[in-house]
Amino acid sequence: MKKRKAKTIWGLMIPVLIILAYVLPYTVLSETQAWYGSFLIWGMIGVIIIIANLFVTKDWGK
Repeated sequence: MKKRKAKTIWGLMIPVLIILAYVLPYTVLSETQAWYGSFLIWGMIGVIIIIANLFVTKDWGK
């Protein structure tokens, strides 16, 4: 049951991160004139989503 709760948390975090990837550059970083502000956020969120996908799908073969 503990693994299922952890997978649910990771699974729910993915849509939240996708929404943040869209909202943050247009709200918090809207005053940043350089392109690397948004790129850094999108890169970090992308890595976190990849890690979340690994945790959610690691037991699918069993």
